[in-house]
Amino acid sequence: MKKKYYFILLALILVTASLYIIMGRGGTNPQVIVDAYEKEWGISVEAPSVETPIYASPKTTDNTGQWATLYSYEDEPTMKNSGMEKITDTTIKAYEERIAKFEQQTLVGKTAAEQKESKAAFEEYPISLSAGDYGYYKEKNDGKDYFLAIYQQKKLYTYILHE
Repeated sequence: MKKKYYFILLALILVTASLYIIMGRGGTNPQVIVDAYEKEWGISVEAPSVETPIYASPKTTDNTGQWATLYSYEDEPTMKNSGMEKITDTTIKAYEERIAKFEQQTLVGKTAAEQKESKAAFEEYPISLSAGDYGYYKEKNDGKDYFLAIYQQKKLYTYILHE
């Protein structure tokens, strides 16, 4: 008899969890993410429609690591008052170097398998900058922590490093 009650309880938990995931409440609310970006890094962007993780370093006990995420928008957001700057022919190289540096830092101290996974993630979601895109960069703790964002064609790429 007790097994029957445990089975019913387990079924209820699984159904509830499934409904939360299906209804979109099982993930992170995009508005919460952009609010956190504004609070922590000073960038103010509109909430995206879709969030796609590109790369997340293995979890550590001290919460250090690297995270790259792609956000997509259904409608073109306004960059006015976002804090992002329009990328020009003179600033494009600096942003390309920052992206390359981030990708290199995902390889440091990782196993060969982790390095392969990291490289594959960035190859799956390549970014090619051009004048007219928007960029944002801010660092803390003498560059040990930084936030890099690139916006182009209804897509926002974010790169975060925390040491």
